Amino acid sequence: MHKKVSNVLLVDDDLAINFLHKRIITKSELAEPIISLYNGAEAIRHLKFINNSLSENDLVFIFLDLNMPIMDGWEFLEHYENIYKDLNYQCRIFVLSASINPDDIQKAKNNHYVSEYFSKPLNMDSIETLKEKYL
Repeated sequence: MHKKVSNVLLVDDDLAINFLHKRIITKSELAEPIISLYNGAEAIRHLKFINNSLSENDLVFIFLDLNMPIMDGWEFLEHYENIYKDLNYQCRIFVLSASINPDDIQKAKNNHYVSEYFSKPLNMDSIETLKEKYL
C-alpha cells in the first residue's frame, strides 16, 4: 500500500469535472482531504492557509486547470514561484487541461514546477501511474 498524499487540490472552475475527479481520487484512496478550488487565486490562498498545519514530510498534489477566470493556471504558476520557498511542505503540480494546443502542452512540460501534463478527464490509470511514480 502506498502512503497517502496529505492533501489534493483540484483547481478548476468546472464543477462537474471537480465532482468526477473527486470521486475518482476518493476511490483510488490517494488522499483525504480533496479540496476543490475554482481559480488560481483561491489555490494560492489555500496553500498559504495550510502551511502551518503541514510539515516537510507532507505532500500536496495539485491538479491544475489552465483556463479559469480570475487567475488562470499560468498565472497560478507565476505566483507559485514566489511562494514555494516559504511552504513547509512539498507540492507536485499536475496540469490537467482540455487544451489540445501543442503550445500549451509544451509550455506546461517545460515549466519547472509542473510534474506532469494530463488531458481531462483523469482516470484510475492516471492516478495509479502518479502513485507509482511519486509515492
